[in-house]
Amino acid sequence: MRARHIMIAIAAALLALLHSGCLTPEKAERDADETAIALATACWREQSGATNEFNVARPLDVLTLRIALEAVRQGVTNTVFPRIDGVAPLEPSNGVTYLSLEDALRIGARNNRKYQTLKETVYQRALTLDTESYAFDTTFSGFLLGTLTGKPELTKDYAQAGGGAKRKFEQGTTLAGNMAIDVTKMIRDDWHSFAWTGDLTATIPLLRGSGRDIVREPLTQAERNLDYAILTFERYRQTYALSIAKAYYSVLSYAQNRRNSEGNATRLEQNWKRAEMMFKAGRMDRIQVDQARTDLLTARQSIITTKKSYENALDNFKISLGLPPEAPIALRDEELSKLQAAMEAKARTQPDALTDYPLEEEAMNIALTERRDLAVTRGDLVDAERAVMVSADALRADLTVEGGVSYDAKRRQHKNSVDDVVASTAKLRFTAPWDRRKERNAYRKALILLEQSRRTLQEEEDSIKNEVMAGYRDLVAARALYENKVEAFKVAQKRVESNDLFMQSGRSSMRDILEAESALLTAQNALCSAVVEWRTSELSLRSAMGILAINDDGTWR
Repeated sequence: MRARHIMIAIAAALLALLHSGCLTPEKAERDADETAIALATACWREQSGATNEFNVARPLDVLTLRIALEAVRQGVTNTVFPRIDGVAPLEPSNGVTYLSLEDALRIGARNNRKYQTLKETVYQRALTLDTESYAFDTTFSGFLLGTLTGKPELTKDYAQAGGGAKRKFEQGTTLAGNMAIDVTKMIRDDWHSFAWTGDLTATIPLLRGSGRDIVREPLTQAERNLDYAILTFERYRQTYALSIAKAYYSVLSYAQNRRNSEGNATRLEQNWKRAEMMFKAGRMDRIQVDQARTDLLTARQSIITTKKSYENALDNFKISLGLPPEAPIALRDEELSKLQAAMEAKARTQPDALTDYPLEEEAMNIALTERRDLAVTRGDLVDAERAVMVSADALRADLTVEGGVSYDAKRRQHKNSVDDVVASTAKLRFTAPWDRRKERNAYRKALILLEQSRRTLQEEEDSIKNEVMAGYRDLVAARALYENKVEAFKVAQKRVESNDLFMQSGRSSMRDILEAESALLTAQNALCSAVVEWRTSELSLRSAMGILAINDDGTWR
């Protein structure tokens, strides 16, 4: 019975050890996060020059911000907003929270859904890389085998413990070793009476599946896929910041158009009231009064239309930031005034729109070097070339050298003699490449994909060149259009002032007044659009060249 008790105790200890070594879901998540974040951070810093740690976790203040905005919408007073790095403290005014452009860029970078999805893609690629690198790590295994019968004197009781290790090298060689100990004999007899076995095997491919490039291909592709995910994420950061700026200024343009329409309606109402007075005084006929009234009604309709356009644009902008459309958010109108002043100063100090930019040919070369999406396409071509190499390797014959040595030691009870058995084997396995239809078809497909990758790269390079050339044309045109709209606005202002004076002196008709007011409204809206178009053309050109540098918080430098 003593032997059975000892064996049960050993089994219980081993079970406790096994349980303690189990990986819990919480620990698995922590370990995966540590590994993936370390790999993603190293790759991110190499690709973008970033200094922060790559963090896939969604910021906690995102949910808090949504909750605070909902509280403000419901009329809750003294609402506490989360503190967001780089964003001015958000405090609602009259139930509305106002955002600057930089606030919007920072909030969008933390809250945008696709932004988060691309970060998670980087994280997943990092985990895949860790999985592929594990194939070349030394792996260990252990086991415990045993049976128990009801009677100790029977020889059916059996217990064996052992372990093993395995390592695959990047040249293709695989080494594996195992060792096992007969626990039953140690317990039943004495500690000097035991038996153990061990073996060591090696497998070396010589033709198909040999060579570092072939064996390491899955790991190489995983490394490059992580690079591609980082590059795609960085490119999206550029395009997203550009889209947020365009949407922000677009909302401000709609707001300005609404104010222009309101100002136009106010002036037309004054003209109509003046026309009524002049009609009663016999100085104007009814037709001109009705003309004034008709244009006033049209102006009021324009207010309704521009207000609707503004609200739609604002709601779409909220969604682009990852915020609900009902959130009480508004944009700072002074951002448009600052932009108008900046563009006016630039127009005075710079002789042309391209003062800050290189020659067009140089700009295209910069774009071909700096564009992250083009780097991914170039990488796809390199991957296709490697795929052809791997597919060609699969066409070869299998020639593998297998060798091993085993050792079986059995020490008998109360004796010093040992029965040892040492055996070694060596094999040369050859499989002729007579049936390679699947591999043949895969090779031909790889060649086709390679040619497609070349065409895709050529097309994207041409597309990027065209984008840069169009960006130069757009920027030059935007500057010229701005100057034209400035003059058109000045002329429209003078025309309104002159017709107003002529109207008072009876030298101008109502139609002249109404046409001048319409021209002024059109000039005001066109000038606002020209300012925004000039600024966004600059940002678009920088994005097309791949030089729109984005900070870690989502703003540009």
